[in-house]
Amino acid sequence: MKNKPFFSIIIPLYNKEKYIARAVLSALNQTFQDFEIIIINDGSTDGSLAAAQKITDSRIKIFNQKNLGVNNARNAGIKKSSGAYIAFLDSDDEYTPQFLQTVYELTRKYGKYEFFATAFKRVYKDNSETETKYGTKNIYIVRDFITQVAKTGKFFIHISSVVVKKAVFENVGYFFSRSPKYHSGITIVDDLDLWIRISWKYDLVYSNIAGCVYYTNTPVNVISGYGFKNLDCTFYEETINTLMIQSDNAKQKKNLQKLLYRLRNLSAIQFLIRGHFKEAEEIIKKQPLNKEIIKIKNMIELQKSIKYLLKKRQPAKTAKRSAF
Repeated sequence: MKNKPFFSIIIPLYNKEKYIARAVLSALNQTFQDFEIIIINDGSTDGSLAAAQKITDSRIKIFNQKNLGVNNARNAGIKKSSGAYIAFLDSDDEYTPQFLQTVYELTRKYGKYEFFATAFKRVYKDNSETETKYGTKNIYIVRDFITQVAKTGKFFIHISSVVVKKAVFENVGYFFSRSPKYHSGITIVDDLDLWIRISWKYDLVYSNIAGCVYYTNTPVNVISGYGFKNLDCTFYEETINTLMIQSDNAKQKKNLQKLLYRLRNLSAIQFLIRGHFKEAEEIIKKQPLNKEIIKIKNMIELQKSIKYLLKKRQPAKTAKRSAF
C-alpha cells in the first residue's frame, strides 16, 4: 500500500493561464519532496486547465468543478486530500524553494502544534519587493494572533505561507463559503475568517524565513470574475460576534471588537475603490466616530464630488430632429 504524502498542496484555479505553471513548478521544485498537489479548476474560461495539464508529475491531481468561488475550491481540495498537513498555494503565487522543508522542520520540533506559517515576500506593480515578517526572532509561538492583528492592523501571514494539520478542519470547520448564488466573492482577506477560528483554539508556530512570493502585480487577483453583485463583506462579522459571545475575557472581547472595526473599515475602502458609495456609507454607519472614520467619510465625499463633476462635464446629448 502506497504511503500517504506528508503535505497536500491545494491550488484553486480560476483563469490564471499565464501563472499556473509558475505556481505548480515552484511546488515541484521544493527541497522537501513528500507531497501531492491538488488543483481544483473552478470553472476557468481561459486556457488555465490546459496549462496545468501540460505539467506531468504523478503527484499532481486535477479536479474540475463549476465556478463556485475560491473558498469553495479550497474546501474541495482539502476534502480530496490525503496528506497529514494541508498547504495552500494561490495560482498566481509561488513558493520559495525551502518552504515545505521549513514547515516540516517546525512540525518535527514543535510536534504538539498544528497551525504553522512563515514570513512572505510581496511583489508590487512596479516589481518592487518587500518582506512581511513577525518580529525579529527566527521562530515565534504566537498565542495571541487575534490581538496582534487587532492592534497593528497588519496581516503577517498570507494564504500561500500557511500550513494546517488536516485534523484541525474537523474541529473548526472549513473556509467560509456561501451558496453558489453568492460564490465566495469576498473583497478582503477571504481567508482571515478561518485563521481567526483556528487561532481561537490553536497557537501559531511562525518562522521568519519567507516561504512564498505574493504577487500583487498580476492583472487580476484570485477571486476575479465573481462580480460586484456577489461581493460579501460581512463573512467575518458572524465569526467575530460568535467569539465575543463565547468569551468571558474582557480584554479578549475588546481585541475582537477592535479587529471587527478594522475589517469593516477595510471593507468600506474596498467598496469606495469600486465607486459603490452607498455600500461604503452603510458600513461606516456601524462604526464609532474616530479619525479613521472621518478620513473615510471625507474620501467618500471627495469621490462623490469628482464623479459629479466628471458627469457634469460630459457633453449633453443633442436631441434628434424630427424627420419631415
